Amino acid sequence: MIKSMKKNKAMKKTVLVTQTKLNVASDRFNVMHAPLISIQPLDVEESFLRHEYDWLILTSKNAVKLFLPYMKDLKFSKIGSIGEKTTEVLINNGYTVDFEPSVYTQEGFIEDFPLHDERIERVLYPTSRAARPHLKDYLESHGVTVDKLSIYEPVDNVGSMEKIREEMDDIDILTFSSPSGVKVFMKYIEPELLKDKTVISIGAVTKEKLDQYGVPSVSPEKATLESMYELINEKFEV
Repeated sequence: MIKSMKKNKAMKKTVLVTQTKLNVASDRFNVMHAPLISIQPLDVEESFLRHEYDWLILTSKNAVKLFLPYMKDLKFSKIGSIGEKTTEVLINNGYTVDFEPSVYTQEGFIEDFPLHDERIERVLYPTSRAARPHLKDYLESHGVTVDKLSIYEPVDNVGSMEKIREEMDDIDILTFSSPSGVKVFMKYIEPELLKDKTVISIGAVTKEKLDQYGVPSVSPEKATLESMYELINEKFEV
């Protein structure tokens, strides 16, 4: 009886969803949800509340959610958001977003940010302790004082990785939405085990990180989880 059930389940492909939250359900494929990263909030030194900022820059939903309690007491003029999901959380909490790049990466932010259109002296940048330095370095190289505030750090979700290792043979499609997620995955799984599987990456930076491990991937046109889900349905007969 058990063997028969396994066989029926195997007739449908299995998609591994490694994001923290993505509501996916389909009668066409099985979904295995195993977030690779857990978010660990950090103690915040509140001395930044003494300053006034030209821009508050937020580059993830996690940063917004953890920083919201401080925003009502913060003196700032404008808000910059990394992309539509970060913007959505801000708007849902009553804030207006003044800037969002056309490409949802630090590189895209740098390309579109109106740095030379106005006088910008000081920026507050609440983010992950593990955030890439590109945006901060760029602003500082143009004379902007950047107060980077590490408000959380990513930690390996060991339980998820154990689950993935046990089920690896049955997984057909894997999804990645951040370079840090790729890095965690590769600490526990040999890249060679992905050679016969389909890998989907969200964003150029995630794709680049997979390339570093020799893992080819395809990406949706838009760097959102919803677009990734559409790609699964459109590009693969699952």
